[in-house]
Amino acid sequence: MLRRGNAGQTRVPGKHGSAPAAYEIVAVLINDQPGQLARIFGDADRAGVNIEDVRIEHATGQQAGLVQLMVEPKAAPVLSAALRERGWSIRQ
Repeated sequence: MLRRGNAGQTRVPGKHGSAPAAYEIVAVLINDQPGQLARIFGDADRAGVNIEDVRIEHATGQQAGLVQLMVEPKAAPVLSAALRERGWSIRQ
């Protein structure tokens, strides 16, 4: 399975064997500095929001990136507001 890569992933219907879920994406601009991911995860925790999945895209040649936090739809506005209050730059 490891040699084939993520081929087995398509057989898994959803998180922990449950039905597939639709998540909202909260996109945040992040600086490429030590501790930034820990800080954003900590801020999500303080807001009481569980991050279901995360995707990171780095800006080529720049010290920044875009972090996409996948959360339950009802948690997206809560997380966006909490992160803005803590100084994060939210992207649409």
